[in-house]
Amino acid sequence: MLNRRRLPGAVAALGWTGSSPFTMTGAALDQDVALVDAGLNFGVTDNLNITADYTGSFGERLQDHTFAAKLRARFKGGRHGFMQSCRSR
Repeated sequence: MLNRRRLPGAVAALGWTGSSPFTMTGAALDQDVALVDAGLNFGVTDNLNITADYTGSFGERLQDHTFAAKLRARFKGGRHGFMQSCRSR
């Protein structure tokens, strides 16, 4: 999936009732950013699944990349079937 994020130019002051307003500072964000999401799902067998996901943000000054991988295995034999088969060997 490809997407675009555009930030507004104004910065608002924050505050609570009865307190003085304050501002927060941090790393400067790019006003226009391209967002990318991609994922792959491999069904190796009926009981083994591998998933890989990538998320990226690309701006003029900053980039952010995230990669995640998951391995999911399903064991037959009920709730304790795998452990019982390991003990019986």
